Amino acid sequence: MYTIKDLFQDLKDYREWITTLHNIQEELFFEPIAEEKWTIAEIITHIAYWDHYILHDMMPQMAQDADIHSIDIETLNKKAEAHARSGIGQQQILEEQLQARDAMLTALKEKDEAFFATTFELNGESVDEHSGYPHSVFNYFSGFVWHDNHHRRQIESFLERKGLSVG
Repeated sequence: MYTIKDLFQDLKDYREWITTLHNIQEELFFEPIAEEKWTIAEIITHIAYWDHYILHDMMPQMAQDADIHSIDIETLNKKAEAHARSGIGQQQILEEQLQARDAMLTALKEKDEAFFATTFELNGESVDEHSGYPHSVFNYFSGFVWHDNHHRRQIESFLERKGLSVG
């Protein structure tokens, strides 16, 4: 059974994996991972923006039976994409991700176990359409672990096609 301890470990594992991207070539970091897909830079910035949004906008609303409305996904994604294309460097993107993840982990560590059981409505729904489980803090963050791993696999697959391995 997946636990809060597992959740923390997975969030930390992603953070540690990010540190392995410091040494890949900058040209690869800014190359689309496939036709019509984002670059590694855009993917990492996308996750950093979500970490920041979750910490500052979502977590403060996560209370028992709250009616939470999330930002439109594409709105946040477009902001992240623009930031990644702004001329910012690889190392700064990675540092921004590490800082965002560290801040989120620190905030979560301050919460008690009961916080993770908190249930709420998200965008008018009490059950997550993807998992079939009620919206709860634990399930919400578990979904973002899946999200981290989805993008991690995309990046690792791209780098393997380029003859590299990380992590």
